[in-house]
Amino acid sequence: MSTISVKNLTKTYKNFTAVDDLSFEVPKNHIVGFLGPNGAGKTTTLRMLVGLSNPTSGKINIAGSAVVFGKNSGSNLKIGYLPELPSMYGWMSGREYLKFIADTFQITDKKQQTKIAELVKLVDLEQSIDKKIATYSGGMKQRLGIAQALINNPEVIILDEPVSALDPMGRKEVLEIIQKLRKTRTILFSTHILSDVDRICDDVVIINHGKLVVSSPLAELKAKYAQPIIEVIFDSNPGKIISNLNKQPWVMSISQEGNTLRIRISDEKIIDDNTPLKFLISFGIGINKYGLVIPETEELFIRLLEAKS
Repeated sequence: MSTISVKNLTKTYKNFTAVDDLSFEVPKNHIVGFLGPNGAGKTTTLRMLVGLSNPTSGKINIAGSAVVFGKNSGSNLKIGYLPELPSMYGWMSGREYLKFIADTFQITDKKQQTKIAELVKLVDLEQSIDKKIATYSGGMKQRLGIAQALINNPEVIILDEPVSALDPMGRKEVLEIIQKLRKTRTILFSTHILSDVDRICDDVVIINHGKLVVSSPLAELKAKYAQPIIEVIFDSNPGKIISNLNKQPWVMSISQEGNTLRIRISDEKIIDDNTPLKFLISFGIGINKYGLVIPETEELFIRLLEAKS
């Protein structure tokens, strides 16, 4: 059963269409990476999903409730949202801010105390929760932002670029929190850091120019579209091999970095009879490492965009 359902969603500004007849489904309790190049329409789509922007046309359903712009349609209480640039009152402490958010949801004082304590522990802010937000690092603010998105115990969490401005440690902390939620929440988050998608996502939705490129489980997408890559590390520069390699029918593309070649091949079966290895050995350059690697989401993402453009 889908927890998020988007049907023929369109958003037009005068003569510009930001989101163009977009449809996709997000399964319950999945972490889904929402991907696309800059200007693809990701933030516009997310704002419509949470009811902050009025679609020109189309339908959105969140956990069984229709999203209706400007109205409390029932979906409001089922969504937790963290925008790309969250606004927080720096003069408040973290605890005061969470209490402020809880008050907007009319959560009783007794339930507030329990819920805030639970969330503060989840996002690892126990040592800083009573300090002013103005003193928080970027990572601490994002963790506090995730806590506020969970204050109403939503079924769906929507995060817009939650780690884009963070250092590696901050990213790690936020991703670990997202992973902790995967058993009990449906999470849709936009990002341009594709290694993070590889690390935590079950599915991906990719859009470009407001249109759907693909919506699929990540593993299925890789199995279907990602050609295998042979990575070879030589003991000297293999530049002279490249022109000969490009003539081989089983070679799709080649990239070089120093003494390393990454060769995308058209058919994994040729590896079974060692055709590539035999060919490379024939040039008499020492080989330090030879093996098959799984293409990363970044390579797959670029290929899909190129194919659909």
